[in-house]
Amino acid sequence: MFLHYIHQRVDIISPCLMKKNIWFRVAKVGTRTFFHHLIRNQVRLDIRHASFLYYPANLYKDYFKFAFVRNPWDRLVSGWLDKIVHKNLFRFREEERQKLLALQSFVDFLAHRQNIFNNRHFCLQSSLIDLNNIDFIGRMESFEEDLVSICTRAGIPHHHIKSKNVTKNRMDYRSYYSDELAETVSRLYRKDIQIFGYKF
Repeated sequence: MFLHYIHQRVDIISPCLMKKNIWFRVAKVGTRTFFHHLIRNQVRLDIRHASFLYYPANLYKDYFKFAFVRNPWDRLVSGWLDKIVHKNLFRFREEERQKLLALQSFVDFLAHRQNIFNNRHFCLQSSLIDLNNIDFIGRMESFEEDLVSICTRAGIPHHHIKSKNVTKNRMDYRSYYSDELAETVSRLYRKDIQIFGYKF
């Protein structure tokens, strides 16, 4: 069985009954690249689209469970550019969206809303992973190397990976931040920063 898994207890999963693996799917951390890698290698997903399903961890204790995580400051910039600047995924009125085209304004928007962590693109990565039942956590910063390790353990063919859904001409994430803004984001994502050991 192969599962995409998001969140704890009630989760987004996509099973593949051929292999005993569980992928804790964290948005904006190479998910589309890995998904296309599975397709190219004919790893069939019984549920192609990520769906919220109940995840009884005790039933999958013998499965290989893995996830990818990403520097929170970098992930936030990626999500903001992809979902706000380029796509307006949340269908903001144009007047409101124009204000959110400044990262500072978008971070302020997130910081003043209690439901910030309800959206999988901007929620805590640690909330999308069953940290008590995980065998391997790869990192976006070493994606190809970690993907080879995961594919080897999961019994999936691996070769050079071509990244999907990459924002073109994007500057280094640090260039989007002032010291004050970086500190605000560190407060929002403090749990992830502490758990996964990231620094700005």
